[in-house]
Amino acid sequence: MKCNIKKIITYMFVTVLIFILAGCGSSLSDDDSTASRRDDWGAEATDETTEVTTEVTTEKKTEEKKTEEKTTESKNESKASSSDADKSDDQADSGSTSSSSGGKLIVLDPGHSNVVTGNTEPLGPGSGEMKAADSAGTHGTTSGLTEIQLNFQIATKLKAELEARGYTVLMTRYDNDTAISCSERAKIANDAGADAFIRIHADGSESSSSSGAMAICITPSNPYTAETYNSSRALSDAVLNAYVASTGFSSRGVWETDTMTGNNWSTVLCTLLEMGFMTNPNEDSLMADTAFQQKMVTGIANGIDDYFKN
Repeated sequence: MKCNIKKIITYMFVTVLIFILAGCGSSLSDDDSTASRRDDWGAEATDETTEVTTEVTTEKKTEEKKTEEKTTESKNESKASSSDADKSDDQADSGSTSSSSGGKLIVLDPGHSNVVTGNTEPLGPGSGEMKAADSAGTHGTTSGLTEIQLNFQIATKLKAELEARGYTVLMTRYDNDTAISCSERAKIANDAGADAFIRIHADGSESSSSSGAMAICITPSNPYTAETYNSSRALSDAVLNAYVASTGFSSRGVWETDTMTGNNWSTVLCTLLEMGFMTNPNEDSLMADTAFQQKMVTGIANGIDDYFKN
């Protein structure tokens, strides 16, 4: 009986020991599983963090690239604007004196000629009044130049100046020995459809003290070409004002008269400029001077510009 009791106790002890040992093994497994899950979470968290970081970095790079592109575009626009501004400035500079020319046709008439026919012609279209067709003009008392020579010198230089400003220019004579009447000079301007007919002359007087410049145009009641009066008067004012401003000569104003054959025959706007007195020693010397002639030319050209600007 005692043996049986011992066996039973021994059996129970062994059984309890087995259960105890089995419970300890389960706890270790759970710890391992928890650690594994913790490691897995850490790995997942690291992957997610890496993905987020990569996305942020990518977005940042994309934004930086866009910023660079915008900056580049901005710089390019700035350069383009600057270039356009420079071009605009260049155009303004180059067109400052010729912006009003628009390729307009100017006919220049250097008055008189060495060849005087002695013929007469009507004062105007259909007029019964006859007038000398041509004459030799006056001459310089100090310079020795004839008016024919001075008129041609100024007209030739004025042609070059106007062409440099963008005008198209014709002359009624290209030498000093061409016989041409006043009406024939006007016909050249009419046939060409000139935008302006500029007649170049110099004055003479019995008095050596007579001085100053003057422009001549038709009157409002001109019986031949009254429709050009307003424009011819405006052209006369513009040319005379700019001329005296450039040369310093005094202004004798605009003389309105219907006694000038060349003006009466002109169907386009017309002015005759008396540049100064060749019988005045001071003005004669100045008008014969090459440097001063440039002032004369510049003044006339400025006046033509001023007329077309307005």
